[in-house]
Amino acid sequence: MSRIAKSEVNAAFEWAAAQIIEAGGRDKITSRAEIRRKIAELTGAERDLVDFFYRFIVRLDGNPSERVDRGNVERALVVAREQLVAAFDTNDNGLSTDEVAAMPPLGRLAVKVARHRQRSGEELANHFEALAYNLVFDDYGTELTNEQLLSFHAPAQLESLTAQSFVATLGLNIDDPTQRIARIESAADFFRRLVEHHTPGQTAQAVALAQAMQSTLSDLQVYIVGADPEGGPIHPVYIVGVAADGSLAGLRARVRWS
Repeated sequence: MSRIAKSEVNAAFEWAAAQIIEAGGRDKITSRAEIRRKIAELTGAERDLVDFFYRFIVRLDGNPSERVDRGNVERALVVAREQLVAAFDTNDNGLSTDEVAAMPPLGRLAVKVARHRQRSGEELANHFEALAYNLVFDDYGTELTNEQLLSFHAPAQLESLTAQSFVATLGLNIDDPTQRIARIESAADFFRRLVEHHTPGQTAQAVALAQAMQSTLSDLQVYIVGADPEGGPIHPVYIVGVAADGSLAGLRARVRWS
């Protein structure tokens, strides 16, 4: 397996730290109950990293109340960068397989999350489709039923996703009403409704899909293509963001407006 840069492992710790701070709500003081609610929203290695990093912070400060604030988190980040990551990159040229194997469990877990976030946009898109299996796209007033969420990937070298870069990546002709952007929305709002629209038995699946896309893609948004009504009744929908390799990745579906 190839070496992995310290910066990418540090970024995994920084992501986990942000989750812990966010869990604290308005007062930014995170309790054990609040971190339990947060990790219930996560899956896989990301869930474990947030859980174990929180425990690391509590132990580091010898905090019997298990309540941590931003200062506690930032101090732990410094220790993690120095003692769990940099100390094992003996040649200062990225972490090799042997160097990763020598790391403590928390450091190895951060490497696992960092490698997951390195997956190509195409791999991620296929992963998202698998997570979306049996979920139904029923939003934006669509008249379609049993519409499935399918993988979407477009090669690119994007640094950020905007309406202009979306149009350019898909090669859309904005003079054609069927290819004009009709709507752009925050993916967070879309995922909230996706969870609400499904039965309790599928809620965990919808949450897992949202968490996977939000943790691996930047600038995640929903684009609906095709002016209404001149663009016709069927409109492609893209739930997409920028993958680590700069490509556009996510899911696609359709809405029908008559």
